[in-house]
Amino acid sequence: MTDVPVLDVRAMSKVYGSGETAVHALREVNLLVRRGEYVAVIGQSGSGKSTLLNILGCLDAPTSGRYLLEGLDVADLDERQQSILRNRQIGFIFQSFNLIPRTTALANVELPLVYAGVSRRTRRERARAALDLVGLGRREDHRPNELSGGQQQRVAVARALVTTPALLLADEPTGNLDSASTTDVLGLFDALHRAGRTIVLITHDDEVAARADRVVVVTDGVLTEAGPAAQRRAVGEVVT
Repeated sequence: MTDVPVLDVRAMSKVYGSGETAVHALREVNLLVRRGEYVAVIGQSGSGKSTLLNILGCLDAPTSGRYLLEGLDVADLDERQQSILRNRQIGFIFQSFNLIPRTTALANVELPLVYAGVSRRTRRERARAALDLVGLGRREDHRPNELSGGQQQRVAVARALVTTPALLLADEPTGNLDSASTTDVLGLFDALHRAGRTIVLITHDDEVAARADRVVVVTDGVLTEAGPAAQRRAVGEVVT
Protein backbone atom coordinates (compact mmCIF):
# COMPACT_ATOMS: atom_id res chain seq x y z
CA MET A 1 0.00 0.00 0.00
CA THR A 2 2.95 2.33 0.57
CA ASP A 3 3.64 2.31 -3.18
CA VAL A 4 0.21 3.81 -3.91
CA PRO A 5 0.57 7.53 -4.73
CA VAL A 6 -1.13 9.94 -2.37
CA LEU A 7 -2.43 11.89 -5.39
CA ASP A 8 -2.98 10.48 -8.85
CA VAL A 9 -4.64 12.87 -11.29
CA ARG A 10 -5.22 11.50 -14.78
CA ALA A 11 -6.25 13.56 -17.84
CA MET A 12 -8.41 15.78 -15.67
CA SER A 13 -10.29 18.73 -17.12
CA LYS A 14 -12.68 21.26 -15.62
CA VAL A 15 -15.06 23.29 -17.76
CA TYR A 16 -17.44 25.93 -16.44
CA GLY A 17 -20.44 26.75 -18.61
CA SER A 18 -21.01 25.50 -22.13
CA GLY A 19 -20.92 26.55 -25.74
CA GLU A 20 -19.31 29.86 -26.62
CA THR A 21 -19.23 30.96 -22.97
CA ALA A 22 -17.45 27.82 -21.73
CA VAL A 23 -14.39 28.46 -19.59
CA HIS A 24 -11.73 25.71 -19.63
CA ALA A 25 -10.21 26.11 -16.15
CA LEU A 26 -8.13 22.90 -16.38
CA ARG A 27 -7.06 21.06 -19.52
CA GLU A 28 -6.04 17.37 -19.48
CA VAL A 29 -4.10 17.71 -16.23
CA ASN A 30 -1.86 14.87 -15.04
CA LEU A 31 -0.25 15.00 -11.61
CA LEU A 32 1.33 12.29 -9.49
CA VAL A 33 2.40 13.00 -5.90
CA ARG A 34 4.03 10.22 -3.92
CA ARG A 35 4.16 9.83 -0.18
CA GLY A 36 6.58 12.24 1.45
CA GLU A 37 6.85 14.63 -1.51
CA TYR A 38 6.68 18.41 -1.15
CA VAL A 39 5.14 19.91 -4.29
CA ALA A 40 4.46 23.58 -5.01
CA VAL A 41 1.80 24.58 -7.54
CA ILE A 42 2.36 28.08 -8.87
CA GLY A 43 0.61 30.29 -11.38
CA GLN A 44 -0.83 33.71 -12.00
CA SER A 45 -4.32 34.72 -10.91
CA GLY A 46 -6.83 32.98 -13.17
CA SER A 47 -4.37 30.30 -14.25
CA GLY A 48 -6.47 27.44 -12.82
CA LYS A 49 -4.54 26.72 -9.62
CA SER A 50 -7.54 27.54 -7.39
CA THR A 51 -9.72 25.17 -9.40
CA LEU A 52 -7.06 22.49 -9.03
CA LEU A 53 -6.93 23.12 -5.27
CA ASN A 54 -10.70 22.71 -4.94
CA ILE A 55 -10.68 19.42 -6.82
CA LEU A 56 -7.69 18.04 -4.90
CA GLY A 57 -9.48 18.98 -1.68
CA CYS A 58 -12.66 17.16 -2.77
CA LEU A 59 -14.54 20.48 -2.75
CA ASP A 60 -15.31 20.32 -6.47
CA ALA A 61 -15.49 17.63 -9.13
CA PRO A 62 -13.71 17.49 -12.49
CA THR A 63 -15.69 17.59 -15.73
CA SER A 64 -13.65 14.69 -17.07
CA GLY A 65 -10.69 12.56 -16.12
CA ARG A 66 -9.92 10.80 -12.83
CA TYR A 67 -8.70 11.79 -9.39
CA LEU A 68 -7.46 9.10 -7.04
CA LEU A 69 -6.63 9.94 -3.42
CA GLU A 70 -4.73 7.19 -1.62
CA GLY A 71 -5.82 4.85 -4.40
CA LEU A 72 -9.53 5.68 -4.08
CA ASP A 73 -11.31 7.12 -7.10
CA VAL A 74 -13.10 10.12 -5.61
CA ALA A 75 -15.79 9.93 -8.30
CA ASP A 76 -16.91 6.56 -6.89
CA LEU A 77 -17.78 8.14 -3.51
CA ASP A 78 -21.04 9.84 -2.59
CA GLU A 79 -21.11 13.22 -0.81
CA ARG A 80 -21.02 11.73 2.68
CA GLN A 81 -18.11 9.45 1.82
CA GLN A 82 -16.24 12.36 0.23
CA SER A 83 -16.82 14.43 3.36
CA ILE A 84 -15.39 11.65 5.55
CA LEU A 85 -12.42 11.25 3.20
CA ARG A 86 -11.82 15.00 3.23
CA ASN A 87 -11.90 15.18 7.03
CA ARG A 88 -9.65 12.17 7.60
CA GLN A 89 -7.19 12.23 4.72
CA ILE A 90 -6.70 15.93 3.92
CA GLY A 91 -5.36 18.60 6.24
CA PHE A 92 -6.27 22.06 4.94
CA ILE A 93 -4.17 25.16 5.64
CA PHE A 94 -5.63 28.46 4.44
CA GLN A 95 -4.26 31.93 3.75
CA SER A 96 -6.73 33.49 6.21
CA PHE A 97 -6.11 30.84 8.92
CA ASN A 98 -9.90 30.20 9.32
CA LEU A 99 -9.68 29.97 13.11
CA ILE A 100 -12.74 30.43 15.31
CA PRO A 101 -12.11 33.78 17.06
CA ARG A 102 -13.73 33.13 20.43
CA THR A 103 -12.23 29.74 21.11
CA THR A 104 -8.76 28.79 22.30
CA ALA A 105 -5.95 27.44 20.18
CA LEU A 106 -6.57 24.02 21.71
CA ALA A 107 -10.28 24.07 20.86
CA ASN A 108 -9.53 25.17 17.29
CA VAL A 109 -7.15 22.27 16.81
CA GLU A 110 -9.64 19.82 18.29
CA LEU A 111 -12.37 20.75 15.82
CA PRO A 112 -11.70 18.13 13.08
CA LEU A 113 -11.72 15.44 15.78
CA VAL A 114 -15.08 16.68 17.05
CA TYR A 115 -16.50 16.17 13.55
CA ALA A 116 -14.90 12.72 13.45
CA GLY A 117 -16.64 11.71 16.68
CA VAL A 118 -13.43 11.26 18.69
CA SER A 119 -13.89 11.21 22.48
CA ARG A 120 -13.14 14.40 24.42
CA ARG A 121 -10.18 12.92 26.26
CA THR A 122 -8.55 11.50 23.13
CA ARG A 123 -9.06 14.61 21.03
CA ARG A 124 -7.62 16.78 23.80
CA GLU A 125 -4.50 14.61 23.97
CA ARG A 126 -4.07 14.63 20.20
CA ALA A 127 -4.66 18.39 19.94
CA ARG A 128 -2.04 19.08 22.60
CA ALA A 129 0.43 16.82 20.81
CA ALA A 130 -0.22 18.68 17.53
CA LEU A 131 0.33 22.06 19.21
CA ASP A 132 3.54 20.77 20.76
CA LEU A 133 4.67 19.64 17.30
CA VAL A 134 4.32 23.18 15.89
CA GLY A 135 5.92 24.76 18.96
CA LEU A 136 2.79 26.25 20.54
CA GLY A 137 2.20 23.90 23.45
CA ARG A 138 2.41 26.78 25.89
CA ARG A 139 -0.18 28.82 24.01
CA GLU A 140 -3.04 26.32 24.04
CA ASP A 141 -5.30 28.60 26.11
CA HIS A 142 -4.73 31.67 23.95
CA ARG A 143 -7.41 32.89 21.54
CA PRO A 144 -6.48 33.91 17.98
CA ASN A 145 -6.46 37.65 18.78
CA GLU A 146 -3.84 36.94 21.43
CA LEU A 147 -1.48 35.36 18.88
CA SER A 148 0.65 36.81 16.11
CA GLY A 149 -0.12 36.03 12.47
CA GLY A 150 2.64 33.46 12.34
CA GLN A 151 1.39 31.82 15.55
CA GLN A 152 -2.16 31.72 14.20
CA GLN A 153 -0.91 29.96 11.08
CA ARG A 154 0.95 27.47 13.31
CA VAL A 155 -2.36 26.75 15.06
CA ALA A 156 -3.92 26.20 11.63
CA VAL A 157 -1.11 23.79 10.75
CA ALA A 158 -1.65 21.92 14.02
CA ARG A 159 -5.35 21.65 13.21
CA ALA A 160 -4.47 20.25 9.78
CA LEU A 161 -2.14 17.69 11.35
CA VAL A 162 -4.38 16.49 14.16
CA THR A 163 -6.20 13.85 12.08
CA THR A 164 -2.87 12.46 10.80
CA PRO A 165 -3.93 13.06 7.18
CA ALA A 166 -2.30 11.56 4.11
CA LEU A 167 -2.00 15.00 2.54
CA LEU A 168 -1.38 18.56 3.74
CA LEU A 169 -3.01 20.93 1.24
CA ALA A 170 -1.88 24.52 1.78
CA ASP A 171 -3.54 27.43 -0.02
CA GLU A 172 -1.28 30.51 -0.06
CA PRO A 173 -0.30 29.80 3.57
CA THR A 174 2.01 32.82 3.81
CA GLY A 175 -0.20 35.27 1.90
CA ASN A 176 -1.27 37.21 5.02
CA LEU A 177 2.06 37.09 6.85
CA ASP A 178 4.94 39.54 7.20
CA SER A 179 8.42 38.48 6.10
CA ALA A 180 9.51 37.25 9.55
CA SER A 181 6.36 35.16 10.02
CA THR A 182 6.65 33.85 6.46
CA THR A 183 10.17 32.59 7.19
CA ASP A 184 8.92 31.02 10.43
CA VAL A 185 6.01 29.19 8.79
CA LEU A 186 8.08 28.02 5.82
CA GLY A 187 10.61 26.63 8.27
CA LEU A 188 7.79 24.66 9.84
CA PHE A 189 6.81 23.26 6.44
CA ASP A 190 10.42 22.27 5.85
CA ALA A 191 10.45 20.41 9.18
CA LEU A 192 7.18 18.65 8.39
CA HIS A 193 8.58 17.60 5.02
CA ARG A 194 11.73 16.22 6.65
CA ALA A 195 9.46 14.25 8.98
CA GLY A 196 7.88 12.55 5.95
CA ARG A 197 4.68 14.57 5.47
CA THR A 198 3.19 14.87 2.00
CA ILE A 199 2.60 18.52 1.13
CA VAL A 200 0.98 20.23 -1.84
CA LEU A 201 1.31 24.00 -1.56
CA ILE A 202 -0.54 26.46 -3.79
CA THR A 203 1.22 29.81 -4.17
CA HIS A 204 1.96 32.73 -6.46
CA ASP A 205 5.24 33.49 -4.67
CA ASP A 206 8.35 32.16 -6.40
CA GLU A 207 10.43 32.22 -3.20
CA VAL A 208 7.82 30.15 -1.37
CA ALA A 209 7.60 27.67 -4.26
CA ALA A 210 11.38 27.29 -4.41
CA ARG A 211 11.36 25.62 -0.97
CA ALA A 212 9.55 22.59 -2.41
CA ASP A 213 11.10 19.47 -3.98
CA ARG A 214 9.10 19.97 -7.16
CA VAL A 215 7.37 22.90 -8.78
CA VAL A 216 4.32 22.51 -11.00
CA VAL A 217 3.47 25.55 -13.12
CA VAL A 218 -0.15 26.21 -14.12
CA THR A 219 -0.70 28.34 -17.23
CA ASP A 220 -4.17 28.73 -18.73
CA GLY A 221 -5.26 25.46 -17.16
CA VAL A 222 -2.26 23.47 -18.38
CA LEU A 223 0.27 21.94 -15.96
CA THR A 224 3.97 21.74 -16.71
CA GLU A 225 6.66 20.36 -14.42
CA ALA A 226 9.81 22.32 -13.57
CA GLY A 227 12.72 20.06 -12.60
CA PRO A 228 14.80 20.92 -9.52
CA ALA A 229 17.63 22.55 -11.49
CA ALA A 230 15.29 24.75 -13.51
CA GLN A 231 12.57 25.35 -11.00
CA ARG A 232 13.59 28.85 -9.88
CA ARG A 233 13.95 30.03 -13.48
CA ALA A 234 10.63 28.42 -14.47
CA VAL A 235 8.83 29.92 -11.50
CA GLY A 236 10.32 33.34 -12.20
CA GLU A 237 9.02 33.22 -15.75
CA VAL A 238 5.48 32.71 -14.44
CA VAL A 239 5.38 35.57 -11.97
CA THR A 240 7.31 38.25 -13.89
